[in-house]
Amino acid sequence: MNVKPAIGWLNSDSDELVINDINVVLKALADNTDIYKDPDPPLPVIQPALDNFSTSVHMVGRTPADTINKNNLRLVLTNQVRLLSYYVVKACNGSMANLILSGFPPQKTAGQPVGIPAQPQGLSVNHGSQLSQLVAKINPVFGAVIYNYRLLANTPGAVPVIVQDTAATHTFSSLVAGVKYTIDVNASGSAGTSDWSGAISLTAD
Repeated sequence: MNVKPAIGWLNSDSDELVINDINVVLKALADNTDIYKDPDPPLPVIQPALDNFSTSVHMVGRTPADTINKNNLRLVLTNQVRLLSYYVVKACNGSMANLILSGFPPQKTAGQPVGIPAQPQGLSVNHGSQLSQLVAKINPVFGAVIYNYRLLANTPGAVPVIVQDTAATHTFSSLVAGVKYTIDVNASGSAGTSDWSGAISLTAD
C-alpha cells in the first residue's frame, strides 16, 4: 500500500481552496499530537505564513505589486507545507489511519477518482457579538470550495434558508429574538457535495 500524502493540490488549488486545505492540515496535526509530536516545520511557524497569505488574498483593490507579493507569500507557504508532508511520511509510520489523521489526503492510485468532501464535523453554534446574531463554525473540510449553511426557524410555516460561504465560519444576522433556530452545514467541492452535518439549535437573543 502506498502510504504517502498527496501534495499536488499545493500547486493546483485555487488561493481560497489552498487556504481551506492548509487549515485542515494544521488543525488535524494539532489535534493528533500523540502521533505528530514535533511537526517540522513547527505549526507556529506555518500559521503566520498562512495568515499573511490569507490577508493578501482578501486584500481589496490589489495592485500588480500586491499580486506579486501574494504569489510570493503562497510560494513560501506551500514550500513549508511541502516540507511538513515529508515529516508526516516519517511520523505516520506506514499507517494509512495515521496518515488520514494528519489532514493530508493520501496519494491515490492511477485512475482512482477524487472523492466528494467529507461530512463536516465539529459544528458549534453560538451567539454573535451583536444581538440577533448566531455564529456557526465547523472544522474545515479538505477539498471544500463552498460551505452551505442551512438555517431553519422553529416557527409555523418556516422554510429552510441556505447561504453559501467559502469560510468554515458563518454569521447569521437580523434574526428574531426569542426564536429557536436549527443550523446544519454541508461542504461542496469539485467532485460533489457532502452529507449534511449534525444539526444544532439555539435561540436568538
